Amino acid sequence: MNTTQSQKGEQLISIKINVVKDDYEPQVKKELNKLKQRAQIPGFRPGMAPFGMIKKMYGAQATIEVLNTLVSDTLNNYILENKLDLIGFPLSDPEHQQPVDFDTQDALDFYFEAALRPEIKVDYAKAKVNFAHIVADDAAIDKTVEELVERNPEITHPETVGENDVLELKVREAEDGKELEGGFKKDYVILDIKDIRTKTNKKKFIGKTTGDEFIVNLSVMLGSNEKAAKILGNDAPADSDYNVIIDDIRHEEKPELNEEFFNKIFPNKEIKDIDAFRANVKEEMERQYTAETDRILFTKMIDALVDNTPFVLPDEFLKRWIFENNQGKLSVEDIEKNYETNYSKGLRWQLIEDSIVKENMELAINDDEVRAFLRSQIFPGLDYETMEADMKERLDKIVDSYLKNEEQTNNVKNQLADVKMTNFLKTKLKIKYTDQTYDEFIKDLEKENKKESKKKK
Repeated sequence: MNTTQSQKGEQLISIKINVVKDDYEPQVKKELNKLKQRAQIPGFRPGMAPFGMIKKMYGAQATIEVLNTLVSDTLNNYILENKLDLIGFPLSDPEHQQPVDFDTQDALDFYFEAALRPEIKVDYAKAKVNFAHIVADDAAIDKTVEELVERNPEITHPETVGENDVLELKVREAEDGKELEGGFKKDYVILDIKDIRTKTNKKKFIGKTTGDEFIVNLSVMLGSNEKAAKILGNDAPADSDYNVIIDDIRHEEKPELNEEFFNKIFPNKEIKDIDAFRANVKEEMERQYTAETDRILFTKMIDALVDNTPFVLPDEFLKRWIFENNQGKLSVEDIEKNYETNYSKGLRWQLIEDSIVKENMELAINDDEVRAFLRSQIFPGLDYETMEADMKERLDKIVDSYLKNEEQTNNVKNQLADVKMTNFLKTKLKIKYTDQTYDEFIKDLEKENKKESKKKK
C-alpha cells in the first residue's frame, strides 16, 4: 500500500492511496470465515456451507467494508504522521477518482481532496472600528435615581392599618361567618390596601391592628376572581369568603437622599453627598451600558478583522464540504446563494480566531476559568473567595451538577471564549468612540439593522 500527495491549488491538495490485493484480501478472507461460521443456509449445517458459496453471497459486501476501514485508517494515519493542518475533513476527489472493480483490478487507487489551513497574519492596526461610548446624561441619571428610590423604600411597621399600607395575612376559607373545617388555608398572603377596589371595602381593613381577624370576600374586595387568585394562588376556591388574620403591617415611604440611602445602594463606598452619589450612579450605568453593547462591538470587530485579514480559501471545495457536513439539510443552491455572506465569513473568522488564540495562549479556556465564570453567571455579585467553606461546597455542587450536561458546558465555554476575545480585541484594535446617549444608540442601531435587512433582500 502506498500513499502520495500532490498539490492541486494554493490551499488544496490531493491524496492518493494505492491498495493492492495483498493489502486487503487476507482480512476479507478472515471476515468471510467468520460469516461462514455464523451462516445458516438451507441444506447445510451451521458453519458447514462451502467457502465458495459464502464468498459468492457475501464477498462484495465484505470487501467494501474491509476496504472502507483500511482506506479510512490509512488516510487518518497519513494526516497525523505528516502533521497536515486541514480545514474540516478530506472528501473524495471527483477529478481523479475512477470506479473500482474488485474482480478485475489487482491495484485500486483512491483519491481524496483536502483543504490546507492557510497561514494567517493578523494586522490589528488595519482593523478600525467606529463605535458608541454610551454616556448617562442627566435625564437618564434622574430616572435611575427615581427608580432606585422606588425600589428601596423606607419600611416601618405601624400599629394600625393605613390607606397606603401592605399587609401580611393568614387566610382561612370561611362559610356562614366561620372558618370552614378542612377548607383552603394559606399562611402567607400579601395584600396591598391600594389594590382594594372601593373606599367602603378599604374601611374594613383601615384602623385594624396586628392580630385582628375578620371575614371578607377577597374576590369582591379586589374586583374579580382572577385578582384574588393572584394573591391566593390558582388552587384557592373562587369567590369564597375567608377569615383573614393580620400578621404584619408594612408602611413604605420614599427614602430621603441622605448618607444612609447612598450607602445602602453602594455599600462600603462612604458616599457623603448627592453629587458623589450621582457620580457613582453614572459610573454604574455606563458600566452596564458597556456590558450590554459589548456583543455588538464584538460583531463589528469580527467584521473589521475579516475584511482586513486577506488569505486564500479553496471555495469550491469548501462548498462541497459544507454540503457533505450538513447531511442533506442544505441544498447546493442554498449553499451557493449564501456562501459569501454567511459561510465564507464565518469560516474566515473561525480561522482568524484560531490563529489569534494560538499566538496568545492566555485566551485558551481552562476548567478553573469555566467554573469561575459559571459561578458568576448563576450567583452574580457573590464573592466566592470570601465565603465560608460549607457555602463554597454547596455552590460547587450546583456548578458540578450543571457541568454534567455536555451541551450546557459547551455553551458556557463558548460564552467565556467570546468574553475573553472581546476584551482582548478591545485592547488591540483601533476603536474610535463617539459619545452617545442610550436612546441615541438604540435609534442608530435600528437604522443600521434596517439597512442590513434591505441589503440581504
